[in-house]
Amino acid sequence: MRLPVEIDGSRGEGGGQILRTSLALSAITGRPFTMRNIRAGRAKPGLRRQHVACVEALARLCGATVHGAKVDSKYLEVTPGPIAGGELAIDIGTAGSTTLVVQTILVPAIAGGHALRATIRGGTHNPMAPPFEFLDRVFLPHLRAMGADVSLVLDKHGFATGERGGPLGQLTLEVRAGGALRPMQLLEAGAIVQRRATAILSRLPTHIADRELAIVRERLAEPLTCEVIEVAGAGPANLLMIELEREHARELVTGFGEKGVRAELVATRACDEAAAYLDANVPVGAHLADQLVLPLAVAGGGRFRCAPLSLHATTNVDTIALFLDLPIRVEPDGDAVIVNMG
Repeated sequence: MRLPVEIDGSRGEGGGQILRTSLALSAITGRPFTMRNIRAGRAKPGLRRQHVACVEALARLCGATVHGAKVDSKYLEVTPGPIAGGELAIDIGTAGSTTLVVQTILVPAIAGGHALRATIRGGTHNPMAPPFEFLDRVFLPHLRAMGADVSLVLDKHGFATGERGGPLGQLTLEVRAGGALRPMQLLEAGAIVQRRATAILSRLPTHIADRELAIVRERLAEPLTCEVIEVAGAGPANLLMIELEREHARELVTGFGEKGVRAELVATRACDEAAAYLDANVPVGAHLADQLVLPLAVAGGGRFRCAPLSLHATTNVDTIALFLDLPIRVEPDGDAVIVNMG
């Protein structure tokens, strides 16, 4: 048996991304790992229910033996088996993020080469995780360009509202067999061809969406499409998504409504983040950069241009280096950087 990788979960940003990347690469490489100080950088250290769900989903995907997968645990041992396909049904049991569970099993499922259908119940739109639309409209198109045959469906909205016992949402992930990943380059941003703003409401008055979209119309140039989506049965909840489509890439930023925070401020914050992406003139936004490093590393190489990497992304790069002998270089390029892998 190969010696296990020893991981300190307090390194870098000290959050759950270290765990998810380690789980994915353990399955892909067949290397066991032990992790201490899990999520030491968070206000509530240790595993939360959504992280336990990530471990359970990965364990079922590859028949892993696991020790320490319980809420509040700061220590975990994982010994993976071979990646398999089939059907998975994962119920987080709370409004914890379904998209982070997808993030854990998606690349291993593609690398395994078997067909997989996974349904995941929990939160689909959470402030501390990418929403469904980010994975579906921003991340997955790049995986398809790399050779993956994958789709994601929003079966039901689920919001992290702070209310216990509320209705949960559901996603369905499908990975078709044989879609091996190949290297990719994303260096040119290209012109903006579409701007879209979507305000989602659940059990809240429509004037909130109207006020948010009024700010977006003031701040963003044409072409601009605005839409209001009202969701029954979940919430109360509000979020504003701004999607920016370039010739070669997309970005999607999200502002989440909070009790006591005016709709105008929610929209202003989202517009500020969208403006920062536009001003950077890069194809890869900050959140996508963090997502792309893993599939490109598994593909054996690639390059992309983005704004200087966040601590979250550099921690992800450092975690990948624990499992893969693959050079990853981050080189200055004006006000941006180019990430070279392989």
